[in-house]
Amino acid sequence: MPTFNVNLDVRNWASNGSDGYTSTSATNGAVYSYQYTGGSDGHGGVEETASAGQATITVSLASDERYRITDIVFSGDIQGQLSRLLGSDGISAVITDTDSSTGDGYYSVVITDNTANCTFACDPPIKNKPN
Repeated sequence: MPTFNVNLDVRNWASNGSDGYTSTSATNGAVYSYQYTGGSDGHGGVEETASAGQATITVSLASDERYRITDIVFSGDIQGQLSRLLGSDGISAVITDTDSSTGDGYYSVVITDNTANCTFACDPPIKNKPN
């Protein structure tokens, strides 16, 4: 059973892309940026062999206290294989990938900025590759 650790850092400023951060728009129109580390690619993405069995991805938020993980949304052709459990602390979540077939998917971590009262999404890929 493969396990992956992913860290997410978010900031309340736009990125030019050269600093390793990705810009995203919030529900209030403000621009935020985020950066993932960890996973199998070093940038929050996870790729594994479909025969490896169920995988666990632990996402940890390493940012200012104003930010909290409030949801994780899945998309792609493997989204039915993905489930999530949000930590009661607001700074962690666990994603389980049953890894029962090949395909590509995304997990979008939804962050709430409690100071600005808005939300924004941060989304790296998950790929279940063939044996």
